[in-house]
Amino acid sequence: MPNDNQQLHKESIKYLTTAPLRENDPKFICAISDVAYEFLRSAFGLPLLIKKYGYPCLKKVLQQVEKQYQDMPEAFRGHFTFDENGKAVQLRSPSETKQMIERFFASQNRY
Repeated sequence: MPNDNQQLHKESIKYLTTAPLRENDPKFICAISDVAYEFLRSAFGLPLLIKKYGYPCLKKVLQQVEKQYQDMPEAFRGHFTFDENGKAVQLRSPSETKQMIERFFASQNRY
């Protein structure tokens, strides 16, 4: 049975090899939710693991996560994060979040 470090490495490699495939999937935004991205990018996510373990594979995963996050429509980014204790921190009001997402979907229906 693999130890935690081996499992972390295995999962990182798995993410790196499948993430580019998911980028081209039209269901990409739904498949990997904004919640997952915000968690991975947060002080409690990959940066903490990188600080703790320093594995190059984790740095590569964070780079891929950042790239995909920046490629997401703005309406799905930056609504909340997680602090170093894993507590959710709201960055926008619920009404602002709702308006941004509604505007995004309304703009998609114009075509």
